[in-house]
Amino acid sequence: MKTRIARSLPIYIGLAPFFVLLIVFVGTPMVYGLAMSFTDWSVSSRSTLHFVGLENYLYILSGEGLGSTRFLKSLLNLAVYVPITVAIGLGVSLGLALIVHNLPRRFQSFLRSGFFVPTAIPLFLCVGIWLWLMDSENGLVASNLAKLGIGVDVNWVNTAGWAIALIIFIDVWHSVGFNFVIFSTGMQEISEDLYEAADLDGANVFQKMWNITIPMMEPIIFFVITYSLISALQVYDIPQILTSGSDPNSVGGPNQVMLFPVMEMVRNVRIGGEAALGRAAAEGVILMVIIIAVTFIMFKLRRKKV
Repeated sequence: MKTRIARSLPIYIGLAPFFVLLIVFVGTPMVYGLAMSFTDWSVSSRSTLHFVGLENYLYILSGEGLGSTRFLKSLLNLAVYVPITVAIGLGVSLGLALIVHNLPRRFQSFLRSGFFVPTAIPLFLCVGIWLWLMDSENGLVASNLAKLGIGVDVNWVNTAGWAIALIIFIDVWHSVGFNFVIFSTGMQEISEDLYEAADLDGANVFQKMWNITIPMMEPIIFFVITYSLISALQVYDIPQILTSGSDPNSVGGPNQVMLFPVMEMVRNVRIGGEAALGRAAAEGVILMVIIIAVTFIMFKLRRKKV
């Protein structure tokens, strides 16, 4: 036993800082937020909290009152935004990585750097670029889409449906370079012997992609999908920049066309009011449960597939 402890002690000492930071900065806030979600916590009642049980949750999910209707609308927007964003982002980044992987090596480094540029641009600048491109009168992308009959005379920021499409455009453009680099790096780790054996069997480029590259990339594809889902469920920056103003209730745009759960949580904190912080904590718990559930389902599906 002493020998085993002596061998394992350096490993545990090396891991200790990670677990300490995890407990302090992740575990403790999660437990504290969960506890506060069952109270009437607000800016004016920090010193005199009262246990209210499930009252905050019942209000949020009741559909009655401004806070409840806004949060339910944010969940509906999230249900539309997440699958479309993840599917398009995965398809574009994986497609680009497959194309670049089959190009001559002298082009690969240049293209990898070029595709990663949008990811390196500050997000507020990305939003500004796309607002200019999607201007209904003079925007380069919006005007060309209008010629194809798409989004004619549409205000892309304030119109339901089109507003979420604008967020998807910006998010995919900004994040596709990150996923592309991950896919591209993973493809470089695939043994060339597999491709040489496929060449001897007469396989073409598409057969090698489908039967070698994509199956060998399965762990990386799984990681990218899971990471993208978790990130999309926490969407905040892009719609917040597009719709933020002096009035907290203006966040999300007219009729909450761009409202998402994290934005509604922040609005509750800003406006204060009775049990506002407790309701924000309850909304955070609901979002956390959704994220955990999605992650659990992803791992269960992968285990069944394997």
